[in-house]
Amino acid sequence: MTLSGRLDDTAINQSIVCPLCPLHCDDVRLGETGDLIADHCPIVDEFNAPSSASDRESATLDSADSRSEDHGKRWRLVTTGVDLATARQLSDWQRDGQIDLTIESDASIQAILEVISRDGIVSATIADVATHADLIWTFGRVDEAWPRLMQKICQGPRGDANDNVCRFGECSADSLSQFAAATRPDSGSVSNVSAEIFGPAGQIDRWNSSKYAAILVGPGAFAPGEESISAAMLCRLVRLRNADSRCVLVTLDSAATLRSVCLWKTNESPSSIAPDNTDVTFDIRLGSPLNRDSCPSTLQIGGIDPGPKLAHAYRSSSTAGLHRRGMTIRGDGSVSLPLAAPMTCERPAPCEIIRGLISPLSPS
Repeated sequence: MTLSGRLDDTAINQSIVCPLCPLHCDDVRLGETGDLIADHCPIVDEFNAPSSASDRESATLDSADSRSEDHGKRWRLVTTGVDLATARQLSDWQRDGQIDLTIESDASIQAILEVISRDGIVSATIADVATHADLIWTFGRVDEAWPRLMQKICQGPRGDANDNVCRFGECSADSLSQFAAATRPDSGSVSNVSAEIFGPAGQIDRWNSSKYAAILVGPGAFAPGEESISAAMLCRLVRLRNADSRCVLVTLDSAATLRSVCLWKTNESPSSIAPDNTDVTFDIRLGSPLNRDSCPSTLQIGGIDPGPKLAHAYRSSSTAGLHRRGMTIRGDGSVSLPLAAPMTCERPAPCEIIRGLISPLSPS
C-alpha cells in the first residue's frame, strides 16, 4: 500500500510523525515519490510495497447494509486503533448505542494493560529508558512489532545500551515464579531458575546489581492461557524491585488513543478481543487486522486489504497522518503527537463511510 493522491511539494524530505505503529516515530521522512523513508523498518517497507488499493464489493456487504433496517441491532465494529478525531466519533456512536466497539489486541499486551489499570505500575518514557536504564529486558516479539524501538533506545546517551539488552521470548508463569523466588533476598540459590527463559544464572546477579532496570513487554510475551497470571507476577516483580532500586515496565498499545478518549468521554473502555478468537465475526473492521489469524469482518475500511478470507469487502479510506491532519497518543501514553497531511486524496475518511452505513439507525 503506497500513498496515492497529490503530494505536497513542501513536505518532501521533511520529517513527519509516522501513523503506522504505536511508536509513532517523529523522524520518518517523505520521499519524492510519496514513499515513507525510515531506517530499517519493515512496517514502512510493507507500506511502501506496491499493491492495489481498489475497493472490493461483495454480496455479503448487502446483508450488512440490511442491518440498517433493524433498529434493534448494533453494528459490530473492531479496530486495533485510530486517531483522536475518529476515536471521538466512535465513542459517541458507542455511547448512543449505534455500534458495539471492540479493540483487537494481543493477549499478552491486553493482560498487562488490565493489571496496570487495576494495580498500577512504575513506568517511564522511552527517552527515560534510553537515558538511564543500565539493564533492559524485552519479552515477546518486541523487535517484530516495533522495529525501531530498540534502535531508539540503543542510540540514547548511554554508549553501552546494546550491552545492557537481554531479549527473551515467550515466558511461562512457572519461569516467572521461579525467577521471583530466586531473586528474593533470603534465597541462597538460583539453581531453580529456567535457563531456557532467563539464560545463565549470571542474569540474576545482573538483575540484582542493576540500578535502573527496564522491562519491555511485547506481543506474545506470555505463554498462551497464562497471560493474566504472568502479567500479574511480572508487575509485582517490578513493584518489589523498586524497594531498593529503579525498575520500570513499558509497553506500547496501538489503541492508546481510543482507550483514552473512551475513558474521558464515558468512563468506560471498549471490550478487547485476541486475534485467535475465531468464534466472533464483525460487521466492520477499521484498519488492517492484527495478524493473519484475526477475526473476519464483512467490511474492512482502510488499512491493507487482507483479502476475502478476513474481509468479504474492502473500501479504501484516507489515513490520518498521511492524507488528513489529526492527533494521536503514543502507545506508552506519554505524549500526544500531531499528525500531518503531506498528501491530499479523494478517499473519504473512515467515519464518513461508517456514517453512510449507520445513518438510517439514527433517530429521525
